[in-house]
Amino acid sequence: MSSGIYAVLSGALSKMQSVEVVANNLSNINTAGYKKERLHFSALLDDATQTSQARGLNYTYIPSTQTDFTQGMMQTTQNDYDVAINGDGFFKVRRGEEMFYTRLGNFTRATDGTLMTRSGEQVLSAANKKITVPDGPITITDSGAILGAEGEVGQLGVFDPDVKLLKKQGGSQFSYSGNEQAVPASAGAQLFQRRLEQSNVNSMEETTVMMTSMRAFESYQKAMKNYFTLDAKADEIGSL
Repeated sequence: MSSGIYAVLSGALSKMQSVEVVANNLSNINTAGYKKERLHFSALLDDATQTSQARGLNYTYIPSTQTDFTQGMMQTTQNDYDVAINGDGFFKVRRGEEMFYTRLGNFTRATDGTLMTRSGEQVLSAANKKITVPDGPITITDSGAILGAEGEVGQLGVFDPDVKLLKKQGGSQFSYSGNEQAVPASAGAQLFQRRLEQSNVNSMEETTVMMTSMRAFESYQKAMKNYFTLDAKADEIGSL
């Protein structure tokens, strides 16, 4: 069997993975705050190794997927507790002793006044404390100040963690593997009340990537079939 089939096989596998990632992106196109994934391709062999050991063949290798943190479109709502971030930055929320970062600002007020996420985490202030808001209408300024009937009652925290150290945890939330205490406040982020950031998935772009990947996968399949046919013919000739 020619070693070239392994290069073709690695290419086919990479396209299968690409289709899976795109399918997951498309399934979350209506998930507020969702950030799409992209495959990170690389060559398994460097130029020197390719020439000396692999006889010019190369193999596709996908070490990881990467999250695309570009901002999604904003949708206007009628909820005082919906907040969207314009620019870089994340809200910080707490579940027990665990901290998470999110761009999804669909908050709510608990019965005791604590500002919470819809999934039950406490929303933290700029000082990493829980926020208590009064009953009744509130106003959230573009700097994050929360105003009740009697004035300012809290300050929404917007933080700027190293996105390379963020890991998806579901629910449009991310855990952080770096030093929590060293995460700075976001500079220049602007908040919009009664708006929510939508998914950054573009259906046309994802559909194009999926179609391209599927066509490439079909080409790899044909190439593998040809390798098997040639191998069978070579065996026939060898037996004469």
